[in-house]
Amino acid sequence: MKSIFKSIIITCLFVFSQQIVFAQDADKTVAITVSGSGKSQDEAKQVALRSAIEQAFGAFISSKTEILNDKLVAEQITSVANGNIQSFDILNESQLPDGSWGVTLKALVSVSKLTSFVEAKGIAIEIKGGMFALNIKQQLLNEQGEIKAVSEMVGLLHEPMQISFDYVIKSSDPKSLDAESKNWEIPLVVTATTNKNIDFCANYCIKTLAALSLSPEEVTSYQSLNKKVFSIQINYNGIKTFYLRKYSSINVLNTLTSNWKFYTRLFTVQSGMDESNGKGKGLLYEFISYSLDRDCSCYVINFLTSGQQAATFTWQDKRTLTQIEQMTGYTVKPRGVVSQFKHGGFVVYEENGHGLVAAISDLGEGDWNYAKTACEELILNGYNDWHLPKKEEIKALYINLAKYNLGGFESRGYYWSSTEYISELVDLPDIHNEQVWSERFRELESIESESGSFSDKSEKLNVRAVRAF
Repeated sequence: MKSIFKSIIITCLFVFSQQIVFAQDADKTVAITVSGSGKSQDEAKQVALRSAIEQAFGAFISSKTEILNDKLVAEQITSVANGNIQSFDILNESQLPDGSWGVTLKALVSVSKLTSFVEAKGIAIEIKGGMFALNIKQQLLNEQGEIKAVSEMVGLLHEPMQISFDYVIKSSDPKSLDAESKNWEIPLVVTATTNKNIDFCANYCIKTLAALSLSPEEVTSYQSLNKKVFSIQINYNGIKTFYLRKYSSINVLNTLTSNWKFYTRLFTVQSGMDESNGKGKGLLYEFISYSLDRDCSCYVINFLTSGQQAATFTWQDKRTLTQIEQMTGYTVKPRGVVSQFKHGGFVVYEENGHGLVAAISDLGEGDWNYAKTACEELILNGYNDWHLPKKEEIKALYINLAKYNLGGFESRGYYWSSTEYISELVDLPDIHNEQVWSERFRELESIESESGSFSDKSEKLNVRAVRAF
């Protein structure tokens, strides 16, 4: 009988791809791959281990994760010594250009000891599911953990990508625009070339995806369960293929690639009398493409190596003769980091330590009720207080992010806000009482003025969550 039971367990482990280990004392453990970042190696590791605990707790014990917020409990619960985390293997550990650290690790979490630990604190919990459901829950935990880890990776790479380019500027002979030679135009070309930071970004991306990717055997298992597998390739010193569990992970990676225009345009041109940022018509390297190979039809992220040309920007700088006489010559320099990723998302605005951040990617399309619920139920990058943006917040998303090709927003798409139509004629029925303000995000070439309108709640529009900090 014991042999039969052991065979069943081994079979379940194969079918559901890696997963719950049953020790002789019926201790239930789950394996999860997580990421974290911090000012030191130890801090990054502790952030990742805490993430493993939170995800395992929410999946197997209770959705009431607020009990983990107590500082004493939080510190004790993530300690390897107390047995909640039985072991962990570091899969990727790298120091960022700013000196901070990022880590991806696989942790083995004891659900049984975690349960006993929380109960010993006098906290009532609810065990979610029986023994039969544990393997399925492990699979779902891996899927949600994958989305979280990819989101953290893209957020971690956001600042290094902004300092991955060096710039040079060339000017041609001025051309007169009038017979009196009072007005001139000077052809300018700025070239963006990658530096060593791009190599860090490429390697970190590859190592993280390798840690998350399904193995060939796990791909076969997923497909046998009628579940989709989503492949993506990284082209950097050769092509590497990774297999992910959720399309949401691909959407998050699309945010990274859609920011390419923003990353390459972070330069300032100085003339000796004034300066301007990121001007010119851009001719960009193809950072994202699509593979039609027989073995893999998927998106390809084409990372450059250090020293390669990433983009050129050209324009005619129009000047008067008086201005030209005051100029000392053109110089160009990188702007550095101008957009931060913290508090769970892209910073929209910040003042005195408080502000607004946008989630790393859209939550798809849906009617207004879906949009509101999806934002309120979102748990992302350790935060659960996301909400559907108000009218002024959705406008800020457009003006501060989407306007600059930042944040992976749908160009020319409409986005829901939470601001409902309010009629001044409160005593009379109004045809607008089922309408909500929506904002249109347009492409960079047509951003002279933002546009918005009231939309029926039944329409299918884009959804992006925000949170205040």
